[in-house]
Amino acid sequence: MTGLVLSCEHASWTLPPGVDLGVPLEVLRSQASWDHGALDIATRLSDVVGLPVHAGAFSRMFVDLNRGADHPGVIPQVSFGAIVPGNAALAPADRAARIAGFHAPYWDEVRRDVTARIRDRGSVLHFSSHSFDPALDPAQRTYPVGVMYDPGHALEAELAERLMFQFRGAGFDVRANQPYPGTGPAICTSLRDELGARYAGIQFETSHAVTQRDGGCARVAEVIAAFFETL
Repeated sequence: MTGLVLSCEHASWTLPPGVDLGVPLEVLRSQASWDHGALDIATRLSDVVGLPVHAGAFSRMFVDLNRGADHPGVIPQVSFGAIVPGNAALAPADRAARIAGFHAPYWDEVRRDVTARIRDRGSVLHFSSHSFDPALDPAQRTYPVGVMYDPGHALEAELAERLMFQFRGAGFDVRANQPYPGTGPAICTSLRDELGARYAGIQFETSHAVTQRDGGCARVAEVIAAFFETL
């Protein structure tokens, strides 16, 4: 039986008290800052399976928890085309303090959880909930959900194919490794490289066309929950 860990790196558009990055409120509430609906889906799954969600507390503009600590975009100067003035001249010591205070604890918690599940169950599925804005590429982003994974990782590929089969059976147009490649920079990619064959990390992407529709998040969570029952 495969263990399960839930996470949502871009759960919030807010900033820590007293922090001003010079970004207008409407931009902070956009895709440039967080993933609309991703936490809603993850929380619904948490309620079903009785497991907590590792959720980012602040905007990706403050610290992007879906990038490694050494990735240039972990504290972005530009996010989805939106300039982040407060990060432009960040002193190295302040950058290091932000990563140590917010990024490292989050990654350590997720790492401890997936490692414990591997020890307990023999393998783990780390399900990372995200969302995407179809307006950023309307000609291509016409589908409701995407499943990001490494096709060369046996366990991950098997679980991803099963999840996509579940969505197709529910009438969804689901895409593999869209709108992003499953081997690009992400917490799942880093932990996959670190933990090997018994770790499977799936980054799940839901379109805002779904998350902003009444009942959309609930319907997606229902299909995922049915898949979780097969683990």
